[in-house]
Amino acid sequence: MQLQSLGYRTDLLFRRFEGEVVEREHYLVVRTPRNPGYRWGNFLIFDRPPREGDLERWKALFAREIGTPPAYTHFAFGWDGSEPGAVGPFLQAGFRLEQSAVLSARSVVQPPKLNLACEVRSLLSDADWEERVELALAVNAAEPPEKREGEGYRDFAVRKAEEYRRMIAAGLGQWFGAYLEGRLAATLGLFVWDGLGRFQTVETHPLFRRQGLCGTLVYHAARIGLREMGAQSLVMVADPNYVAIKIYESVGFRLSERMWGLEWHPKERL
Repeated sequence: MQLQSLGYRTDLLFRRFEGEVVEREHYLVVRTPRNPGYRWGNFLIFDRPPREGDLERWKALFAREIGTPPAYTHFAFGWDGSEPGAVGPFLQAGFRLEQSAVLSARSVVQPPKLNLACEVRSLLSDADWEERVELALAVNAAEPPEKREGEGYRDFAVRKAEEYRRMIAAGLGQWFGAYLEGRLAATLGLFVWDGLGRFQTVETHPLFRRQGLCGTLVYHAARIGLREMGAQSLVMVADPNYVAIKIYESVGFRLSERMWGLEWHPKERL
């Protein structure tokens, strides 16, 4: 299966490092055995959008290829193509439709609201990464209840931090922070393979929002990626309805494609 989606192709760069990607005739099996609760680390990607009758078939494939409870308590499906397809039966069964905007850039420009007070540097020490986990928890706590992850989120955030640190140790990327008065205020990761750079988890602490930190951090990290890390093109996947997408566009990113997925999980989110 030849995957066309830029968003999913760059997603799989991470999954191949930490897990495995198995190719079938009409779909890909993505597994992250180290982290079974990571929904978008354990999912199926199909070569087309869903059609009528796919709900039970896709669920059966997931159970066979990924697993079943208690180890795997979710379903997650992605597909190639820019259309959502026949998602009605999935939505009626309690699935949530995920839509993402995939943006790309070959160069960046200074954002209109550049924060000159912050220090931008890589996260290096254990203390740096512990602060990054605490920032992720603060961001999650500030989400509305319907979007907030459950009590298992700390363990998830710690496992993801460990994964990113292994990738950095392998020379695949860096994790950057914007610091104000010595405190971590915003973070993101940037990883590069064969000239293609992919951003990960752009987050600003709720106490430091609306100060231009997001755009400033993306701008500086992008420049480092293009000048020092071997990136020729940069990719960002974002919520099309969230304000951050306008910040990315102000730095020079432009929409490349739409990316779709479906997920289901118990109400107690992990």
